[in-house]
Amino acid sequence: MAVMAAALLAAACSAGLSSTGSGGSPAAGEATSTTAQLLAYTQCMRSHGVPEYPSPGTGGQMQKITSGQQVGVSDAQLSMARDACAQLWPYQDLTQAQQQQEIADAVKFAQCMRSHGVPKFPDPTSGPNGRAEFVLSASRDGFDPQSPQILAKVRECEQGLPASVLPGSPEGVEVTTTS
Repeated sequence: MAVMAAALLAAACSAGLSSTGSGGSPAAGEATSTTAQLLAYTQCMRSHGVPEYPSPGTGGQMQKITSGQQVGVSDAQLSMARDACAQLWPYQDLTQAQQQQEIADAVKFAQCMRSHGVPKFPDPTSGPNGRAEFVLSASRDGFDPQSPQILAKVRECEQGLPASVLPGSPEGVEVTTTS
């Protein structure tokens, strides 16, 4: 959970690239399942002509591949492999109902942060991909997102949130820090 807490308030988390969980919790089962899905996706990509497609890292982190050049193939080959393996990608787009639930859960997280002594913690917004996102600014919001005190409050407030909302998880809330 500490990794997720740090990821929440790190300088630039990406909603599409990391996941963690700890033993015994529901998030652990989801992370294990996600990692298994990512491994299956990786094998599929390799079997469809992208032999250098990277494996997921510990905790389910995936390197973002934006061009075929990164993995030694043409963009067309990468696109064909992605199309063939799309059903295995664990981070599918959210339905409207899922988007609404994610925003509602992220609002609960923000309210918890405010009730735990971070009065200017912002409410989430809906990002361009429909996912909840927080935009944090140390100068505007009056706190250092990476301070041990703030991270301790994050750990308190993330309890009970679904893994899909936990910042730092691939399907979770995106956090952007501005100056």
